[in-house]
Amino acid sequence: MDKLMRGIVPALCTPFDQGGELAVDRVPALVRALLDAPVAGFFVCGSTGEGKAMTLPERKQMGETAVWEVGGAVPVILHVGGTSTENAVALARHAASIGADATASVAPIDAPNNLAAAVEHYAAIGAATDLPFYVYWLADAADPSATAGQFLEAMEPVENFAGFKFTDTNFYLFQQLVDGSGGTLNALTGPDEMCVAGMVMGSDGAIGTTYNVIPRLIVGMYDAFHRGDIRGAMAAQVKANRLISLLMRVGVLAGVKAMLGWQGIPVGEPRPPTPRLSPEGLDELRHTLDTFDFEVA
Repeated sequence: MDKLMRGIVPALCTPFDQGGELAVDRVPALVRALLDAPVAGFFVCGSTGEGKAMTLPERKQMGETAVWEVGGAVPVILHVGGTSTENAVALARHAASIGADATASVAPIDAPNNLAAAVEHYAAIGAATDLPFYVYWLADAADPSATAGQFLEAMEPVENFAGFKFTDTNFYLFQQLVDGSGGTLNALTGPDEMCVAGMVMGSDGAIGTTYNVIPRLIVGMYDAFHRGDIRGAMAAQVKANRLISLLMRVGVLAGVKAMLGWQGIPVGEPRPPTPRLSPEGLDELRHTLDTFDFEVA
């Protein structure tokens, strides 16, 4: 079955300079490093990409730069949500005009936990272009009363609905979405710490934050699972989770951005409201990384 995304997909960090301004000149080095891993695609301007903290012109510029630098080597999904439906539609049309491969959106920010409102939002985006459309499923924004079957039925009118990024720990629900669609939807997991679990439950791949800094470990984990080396995949997940646990203590996005700088790929610090690393967090991150028995790269 032909699906756009199969494999490991970094939720690409958006670079900012010391003054907090968008620094697209820093995108090429990050994209090249990740393509060398090799990753299977990119997810741009989502939560990790700080889309909600950027203006529409900045999001367009970041999208243009990412698509240009990737150059068709792998698919690029542009996240257009986290804003009004009108703006999301404008961003979707822009995505199509610059050669992006797909669009994605979270539930409408002014009506979370409401399936009918979400479907109306998704339908407007899906109909705006001919690009595949992905639902960015966030646990705290999904309608808790809707079953997998009800969600899939409600989504039937949404044009170009192609798949979803499932950022939720309810993998029973994830599996029900996969099964209920007959395996036709491109099902990608979000929680980095449960990537192998997602593969067991039928994922086609995973989109994640930490894949910016440990792409080879995660690509190796994916490859191990798919060649039948389940124990090897599990061992790689344990290693990844040591880093993820550390980042959860000090600040995930700020920690990942600091680590990219140490890897020779400066991307600046997060924009508010995402907190920066405290001096104590920075020390803990640096010193704990030195104790790991695996390479962080």
